Amino acid sequence: MRRIAAGGRAAAVLFLATAVLGCRIFHGNGGTDAGATDAADDAKEAGPAAIVEAGPADDAIPQASSEELTSRARHLLEAISKDESELATDILFPRDGWIATRDAEDPGKEWEKRAASPFRRAVHALSRRHRDLDRAQFVSLELGHTVVQVTPRRHRWKKPLWTVSDSRMTFVVDGRTRTLPIREMTAWRGAWYVTRLR
Repeated sequence: MRRIAAGGRAAAVLFLATAVLGCRIFHGNGGTDAGATDAADDAKEAGPAAIVEAGPADDAIPQASSEELTSRARHLLEAISKDESELATDILFPRDGWIATRDAEDPGKEWEKRAASPFRRAVHALSRRHRDLDRAQFVSLELGHTVVQVTPRRHRWKKPLWTVSDSRMTFVVDGRTRTLPIREMTAWRGAWYVTRLR
């Protein structure tokens, strides 16, 4: 029995050595590790879904401010000033995120009803109310003071995402500083998104 076990270990060592050397020779990368090349090839074959899965966790809490968030907030101000909500779709909570995190019979339909349509209506209403925003210069987006992790519940969020209420976008029009409240923002995969504008 010991001879078989020893023979089995020797075979396993020989197999591993052949696999490692064979992989390097097969890929022709001069003896460097082929693992990174294999992973890149696998990611290309898997498509964009593999890239999305490699990002932050769904419930990762983002920073209070970042260049990326500032850029998306500028798009929101521009969308309101031009009454074109499609200019700010990057700050609206994403449909695929809603589908992945909401407990609903049809989360895509719910996203349209609870996030996308109200967002478009709010942008339109704010554009009509603030007709001078075509001269607005963006200053900042400040998150509200209370960031809360929601408890997953039936017919609501099924993951413990972070939300913040009463954020403020500050801008200047004709030398006067003004603010625009954002009712609710929700974090998903390390970024803040608007879930309720008004």
